[in-house]
Amino acid sequence: MDCSKYRSAFGLGLLTLCVACQAPSGKPLSVISLTRSAIKIESVRQPQKVERSVSLNGSVIQRLAIVNGWLYQIDDGTGQVWILTENVAPAVGNDVEVSGVLRYESIPINDADLGDYYLEEKHLQPGPSDDPG
Repeated sequence: MDCSKYRSAFGLGLLTLCVACQAPSGKPLSVISLTRSAIKIESVRQPQKVERSVSLNGSVIQRLAIVNGWLYQIDDGTGQVWILTENVAPAVGNDVEVSGVLRYESIPINDADLGDYYLEEKHLQPGPSDDPG
């Protein structure tokens, strides 16, 4: 079943509701922020976090073109993690804020699992810059 019509109608209805909601004084009502704050990379390496949405900040330290996209690795000072994206990876040295779904890729070799965690990118934006100018 194609639910895209319903999602569009729901989104339009929600937008209309938000625009129409105003306090009696005519001022808009406060909106609760639903954005996630970034977590430290060292904390994502836990099985219970797999298949969950997370946000991370870090500096790009490596990037690699693959068949259907890019991989890039970020470091936040507590650890490193690879990011899988369908877009062109940011340049090495760029600070980024990335959110997506945490995944685990199992790589069994000689009865040992040498797999690793990675983030499937859903949203990317430039990270906070130390440059004041």
